[in-house]
Amino acid sequence: MALGSMSYDEARGCANALGNAAKEMDDLFKNLSAEMNTLDDVLKSKGADELVETYKTLEAKLSGFPNKVRSFQSFLNAAVDQYEADDASLSHDVM
Repeated sequence: MALGSMSYDEARGCANALGNAAKEMDDLFKNLSAEMNTLDDVLKSKGADELVETYKTLEAKLSGFPNKVRSFQSFLNAAVDQYEADDASLSHDVM
């Protein structure tokens, strides 16, 4: 059986891709933070100060994005496991 037109392996592959995307987001946000933390050393202006202040407001929310993706990855894996178990149980009951 499958999830719609997607096989269990394909769905698990999608879940793994979500995990990889979350890891990449972590890395990108870490790099962005490092760049923003060095901005004061490179650029002294009112605009730079405003940019850093705006970033600091957003920075607290950034980790929420990859965490939401990871949560959906876990949900998808759990759903695939449940569908697979249900299908195995149904085919066992039919025999």
